[in-house]
Amino acid sequence: MSDTPEEPREDEPGPEEGAETGPDGPDAPLRGWIDPDDRLWRHPSEIGQGTEEPLLLNAPPSHPYRGVIMVLIGVVAIMAAVAWVVVLVSPASQRPLKGATADIETSAPTTLAGPQNTVPAAAQAAGRSMVELQVTTDQGTVALIGVAVAEGGLVATTADLLGGVRRLVMVGPGGKLEPATVVATDKASDVALVTVPVDLPVAPFADDTTVSGGSPDLTLSFVPAAGTSIALHCTPGAVSDAGAPLANGPAGGMPSISSTPTAPELAPGDPLLNASGAVVGILYEAVPGAGSPATFLPSQLVVGVADDLRSKNRVVQGWLGVSGSDAPGGTGAMVEQVVSNGPAAGRLQQGQVIVAVNALPVRTMAELRARVYVLPPGTAVAVSVQEGSGSKVVGITLGPSS
Repeated sequence: MSDTPEEPREDEPGPEEGAETGPDGPDAPLRGWIDPDDRLWRHPSEIGQGTEEPLLLNAPPSHPYRGVIMVLIGVVAIMAAVAWVVVLVSPASQRPLKGATADIETSAPTTLAGPQNTVPAAAQAAGRSMVELQVTTDQGTVALIGVAVAEGGLVATTADLLGGVRRLVMVGPGGKLEPATVVATDKASDVALVTVPVDLPVAPFADDTTVSGGSPDLTLSFVPAAGTSIALHCTPGAVSDAGAPLANGPAGGMPSISSTPTAPELAPGDPLLNASGAVVGILYEAVPGAGSPATFLPSQLVVGVADDLRSKNRVVQGWLGVSGSDAPGGTGAMVEQVVSNGPAAGRLQQGQVIVAVNALPVRTMAELRARVYVLPPGTAVAVSVQEGSGSKVVGITLGPSS
């Protein structure tokens, strides 16, 4: 056996001549890289390439109800927002009033009305300006009502029961008694000014000539409530007379307002309100018994005197220098006599009817007295008069009262 390679025949190519039967020839079996799309398998390094989603290891568990819960939360939030907007844009009358009909003890010395007696909305401002006073004298202890006429806890009430006072207290929240002080009193008008330890809101006051016979009115008073509390009571009524002089008591000759409230018990100083809830007077004298007329000091007199007591500690009265009687039908004060050396001498004449002072109406001689009473000497006033030839305004400077 020889080791010499066999020589190829002439018609057969040798190995150096590029025979196509090798591994890379067309007839050789397929080997090497194949396109992944042509395969049924993937190499780990090929996973995640192209547009396929990545494989997540230890993926969080799915929550099929999470979307539903989030939708429900969103719906509830939207409904709550819509309800709040509706409350904001709704009229005030459609919203609940806090404490409007419940006996509640507040920081103020009054208690709002209970369900048995709902106080009209118009009267609540005046009600918050009221305070109950208890005065002790040698004759015993009585209740008075004060109405705020100025800031700083200054309230007006009647003066006659404060004579010889030994102890004066304010009834505070829960029935607590706190000291009060008399600032000054005026006997001729029976108005007193008292300071209390609470800065009450000043009451709304109106000109008392805005009411006349037949006008509807409201009387505010305090009534006992649960425990030691007090409740605000409102009694509707009607004015029976206005401007007539008081016949009795220390304020005799001053004008009055008469009303017929149905409240069985009233306290001196209780405010009388007009239909709009403004104070037009404070109680001067109450006749016992429901339906009986009660007399009130008119608001212009009360406020004017209280202002003098606050600023000067007394009333310095001006003087016009005329006397007379009521004109028919309550249309003014008829001049019957002019004092020869008085301020009106040569300015006013007998037979003229005074219908206003400084544009404030005058219906009776008592009202004329009250208009001038709270003006000091030296004040220039415009007196409106009517006479046979018509009406005119006369300027007069008030003199000192004798």
